[in-house]
Amino acid sequence: MTPIHANSLTEKQVVISQEFPTLLSKSKEELEDLFNNDVVFDSFLETVEQVRNMKTLQDEMRMGNETLARKTLSQEQELNELRNSVVNKEKVLKDLFSEFEEKLKIQQETLKRFSPSILMAKLKSETQQSDELSEQMAKSFLDGELEVDQFLKHFREQPSQLLPPSQISTATKILTAITNLQKLG
Repeated sequence: MTPIHANSLTEKQVVISQEFPTLLSKSKEELEDLFNNDVVFDSFLETVEQVRNMKTLQDEMRMGNETLARKTLSQEQELNELRNSVVNKEKVLKDLFSEFEEKLKIQQETLKRFSPSILMAKLKSETQQSDELSEQMAKSFLDGELEVDQFLKHFREQPSQLLPPSQISTATKILTAITNLQKLG
């Protein structure tokens, strides 16, 4: 068994000898035995420092992964509970948002009824109806179809429905005058 000498090495052999200096002390037969026998090769690899360091690093990584996996599994129930809580809260939020949108829609519809243009149109319509009713009552009174007492009673009970607000005080004065005339006559 003759060892390989450094001065007779090829470039590849120099690199190998630098990386694995223990190979320099091996004879040709020992190297052939390493190459041909898997058991010998495996036992040789276990003695190489780089391989031992790599195996140590692999073991540390495996243990770290196992620890992390155990920790993750131990938190699985808590994560599921949190996930379910988030799902429930999303449902509640959707329901509340739908309810909010519905109430907002109702509010907007309600507010439309109080827009200046709608209020003016209603006021004009009610004023017109009031004017028509007042004229009809006055015509009925003048045509003798309505008694003075009925005419006065109707105007006293509902003057604000028959007259616009600006004419109520005038109507009150007229009613007072008619009442006074009745007392005299």
